[in-house]
Amino acid sequence: MSSNPPPFHDNHLKRVPFQERAFLLGNIIGVNAHRVKRASLKQRIVEKGYEVHETPHFLIGRKGETPTIVAHWFAPIAIDSNLGYYFMEELKPLGILANPQDFADVFGAVVNSVAPHDPQRAWHLFGTNTLQRYHALLAENHPTLHCNSPIDVFATLYRRVCELHAGDSLLDAGCSSGFLPLVLTERFPALTRVVGIDIRTEQFAVARILAEERHLAHVRFEQADLLNDDLIVLGRFDTVTVLHVLEHFTEVEMYRVLKNLLALTSRRLIIGVPFEPGEPEAAYGHQQLFTPTKLAAIGNWCLEQLGDGKATCEDCAGGLLSIDCPKAISAYLPINENRSVKGWKSPTEPFRQGEVHESI
Repeated sequence: MSSNPPPFHDNHLKRVPFQERAFLLGNIIGVNAHRVKRASLKQRIVEKGYEVHETPHFLIGRKGETPTIVAHWFAPIAIDSNLGYYFMEELKPLGILANPQDFADVFGAVVNSVAPHDPQRAWHLFGTNTLQRYHALLAENHPTLHCNSPIDVFATLYRRVCELHAGDSLLDAGCSSGFLPLVLTERFPALTRVVGIDIRTEQFAVARILAEERHLAHVRFEQADLLNDDLIVLGRFDTVTVLHVLEHFTEVEMYRVLKNLLALTSRRLIIGVPFEPGEPEAAYGHQQLFTPTKLAAIGNWCLEQLGDGKATCEDCAGGLLSIDCPKAISAYLPINENRSVKGWKSPTEPFRQGEVHESI
């Protein structure tokens, strides 16, 4: 759905075509201000009656019910997953990121502002940059010491998954942009079947293009709800990963997800969770907190469902739990059905997006 913000007309200032550098998503106008003078842009926004806030990477303009302007100065090479770190550090304190939809709108508006007329090109740049950073970090001989940014966090997790994965097939549950399947398929050519699943599929088109560009024929991406009991139709996998996903479910929902994933796992289930202080992060849509004790209890629960096996907990960008299945395991795992769980539906409303056609 396209919509236009209030016009920025000024006959005394040279106009910069807004449609070449801005994208409207929800209530956010992302403005690509790379190579634009900050003082000049600030002056023009103030003259239009906006209240302006400045942070190291952003200029934010607010005015009543008008969509919020989020101008950024990131170079194209910096358009990657680490943008989320700057959003949380600089925009959340201003009250812009109250919920997951706010976070998604800001993220989408900023990335799309790089190529407002061709969002797929913008997301391809995002995917390429992020994938290159993962490969660069994983090529280093030492692990990342400080996990402050999203790429640092997931590179640390990916490094451990590279060491722990077993067999020649892998399923990544809650794969988001599909980076883990792409990384593993490229680093381990012997993998014959790699599948990434997620309930949201917006990023799959770019993930498939990245796979094709890299000649990764054994990786695919499919839509799936981790709470659906028919997840078993995907088949069995030697290794199943679910990294920083369970915190998006309530505790009751989590056990249903784990039941479904155990039924898909032939050899090893790898679970990664963040250890957050305080309250679950609302901007990310987190529903629960984890501690080492809680993660160990989850491991014990998984072993109860399997009837045997081994659970190993470790510190890894939060907590990492590996569940090794029994050596002899039937095609259908005897999952305990006595636990009471209730159904869940993830929001599926598509992003509201549109190009911005005014001048500033």
